[in-house]
This record gives sequence, C-alpha cells and structure tokens, in this order.
Amino acid sequence: MKKFILALLLASLFASAAFAGGATVTTGAGYMKMAQELCAAYKAETGKTVQEMYGGNIGQMLAQIEAGSGANIVISDRGTLDGVKSGVKFESYQPLGSTVLVLAWRKGVKITAAEDLEQAEVKTVCYPDPKAAIYGRAAAKFLETSGIGAKIKDKVSQVSTVPQVLGYLTSGEMDAGFINRVAARSGAEKLGGSLEIADGYQPISMTAAVVQGQANPEVKAFLNFLRTDKAKEILKKQGVW
Repeated sequence: MKKFILALLLASLFASAAFAGGATVTTGAGYMKMAQELCAAYKAETGKTVQEMYGGNIGQMLAQIEAGSGANIVISDRGTLDGVKSGVKFESYQPLGSTVLVLAWRKGVKITAAEDLEQAEVKTVCYPDPKAAIYGRAAAKFLETSGIGAKIKDKVSQVSTVPQVLGYLTSGEMDAGFINRVAARSGAEKLGGSLEIADGYQPISMTAAVVQGQANPEVKAFLNFLRTDKAKEILKKQGVW
C-alpha cells in the first residue's frame, strides 16, 4: 500500500513538472465530452495541445490539484467551485454560459409540468448524487424550494450520475428523473419527453477557472480561444449558452 501511495505521489510530481508552463484542463465527468471537444478544436485551430485530466467529480479533481496534478484550468459551474471545500484558490473565472436543469420521463408517462410528479401514475423519480453532480444539487434544491420533494419523498431515489438517470429512463426502470440538456437531447428518441426547469435552484453558470498563480501564456491562449465563435458553437451543442 505504501509503495502504491508513493507511486501516486511521484506520478503527480512528474505530471506537475511535465505540464509546467502549459495549459492543463480538468473537469467533472458530466462535462468531460465538452472539454474534450474544446481541446480538440483548439488544437485544430492553433496546432497547440492542451493537456487533459479527467476522472471523478470536481471535489476529487481539486484534491488532485492540491496533490500536484498540474491542472491549471478547471471547467465547472461557479456555484460548485464557490461551495466546495478545497485549498485550491482561483485567480480568475471566465464565463462560458449558462445551462439548466431538465426533467425527463420515460415513454408511456405523460408530464406537462413538474407538479405532475405528484400524480399516482408517476411511481418513481430519480436524480444524480448531489454530493458529486451539479444536476443532483440543482434537482435536490428544486424539489425542496418547490415543495414537490416533500410530497413525493417516497418515490424519490438518488443514483450516481446523469448518464445513469438517463439509462433508467430509457430502459423504463424509472418513470421520471432530472438530467441535463445534453442527456435530454441525446436520449430524445428513447424518452417520453422532457422540459427545462429554469428556476428554484442556484443558477448553473459554467466557467473556466484559472488556478491561482497559473495564468501562463498557454493558459491565456486557451482562454482566448474559449471566447471564439468556434468554441461557442461547441458550448451550445453541449447545452451551454
């Protein structure tokens, strides 16, 4: 076990040294695909490579930065970054756009408003783990502030991620669930429908946060790219605008 931990520490040190002076992006699992597309487009436009480090939730990502992973750009929603307990400090936040919580349901279920979750026909509702997922936190808060959560508490269950919620809905194992725009679009043909919920939770404002002391020229160049029309096209495709 000690050898394993030492190996991880050495790997972190080597990674930090290797990426010094460059741009290294990290994000949670829910936005990995978006970050990958942004990095690929940046390379296609400039010929420059952005290092990518993914795995786990934002809390785990920040812990890895503290351990010396070398990541210097964190893509997440501002609320999560402000609320998570971490020793990582940021020197700037570049807004990427906003997104929303989405309520979706399986085929065979009819929902026209969130209050329809209270209907007897809707027997099961799920959402992602609030401790690890942006949309889990948004869903939990919405259910609380709307008063719907107290009325359907016996129907509700938590799962790990947005993709899991989508999987349960498309397989018919759950009647309704909370996901994001990307999942709703990708699963549209297999879902009964979906609707966007615009309020009742902290706004989901996506940002590219720069770790304190890490705004080197390569980081600044990537941030400049994120302001371009090409980057905005990718963000919009991923439900952020």
